[in-house]
Amino acid sequence: MHDREDGNTWQQFAAELRRVRVAAGLSQTKMAERLGMTYTPGGRKVSTGRAAVSAWEKGRRRPTLEQVQTYIDMGADPAIMSVLVDSTRESGPAGGPPSGEDVPGSDQHTATPIDAAEIGNDQVEFASAQPQRTWLRRRWRWLAAAAAGVAIAVVVAFSVLLPSGGPAVPATTWTETTGTPAHTWADPVQLTGAGTPLGPRQSVQVLCRVRGYVVQDGDPWWYRLASPPWNGRFYATSDAFYNNGTTSGSVNTGVVVDEQLPVCDSAR
Repeated sequence: MHDREDGNTWQQFAAELRRVRVAAGLSQTKMAERLGMTYTPGGRKVSTGRAAVSAWEKGRRRPTLEQVQTYIDMGADPAIMSVLVDSTRESGPAGGPPSGEDVPGSDQHTATPIDAAEIGNDQVEFASAQPQRTWLRRRWRWLAAAAAGVAIAVVVAFSVLLPSGGPAVPATTWTETTGTPAHTWADPVQLTGAGTPLGPRQSVQVLCRVRGYVVQDGDPWWYRLASPPWNGRFYATSDAFYNNGTTSGSVNTGVVVDEQLPVCDSAR
């Protein structure tokens, strides 16, 4: 019963991955490109991850935690996605399959004789390696706890010792108003890490501008959004804003960027 429930949980996880991709209007190839699973031989971008995305959606393999975060940014249910996070903290069948291996119950009726032989060998190796894995698991937990303690100490030390010279990002913000809806991205160059979109006639506080993905009309500028829920971590194309102080009428004012905004040090 436990294995069946565990398999159902992973199948729900796989179904959520497919739902998010389809809702975004992306093919498996385009989803792989969104996740950065590409390379550029001769300057031409080629997707290398379509098969991986397909395997995730069939429940045969699983993505990395970073890739899962991208799905969450695109609207995936965090409660369903948490099965992968939980699997990295637990051992045994309840923790889910190791990265890249079949999910329990996902292909029970399609295994070939070769698959069965390989599974048998894996079980023998797993049984012989259990004592060492238990020791490594305990050691990993101890190291994780120690690292967390060090991280907390560093944060406290910096908060006490650093002079009050202001935040790393510009202290001044500028009010900008959108003329059209706009997507927001954590990475304005690769357009990955989707954030909460902006609506039309929406005024937000902007920290600075940075060069990123060049939109259709040739505008390369992106605004770093200070207002919540973006909190300085997401960007929107300046092409969607009025940029000249107006807040109504046509957005095609001929001004593609507000020149008074400072240029950000970097896109992150």
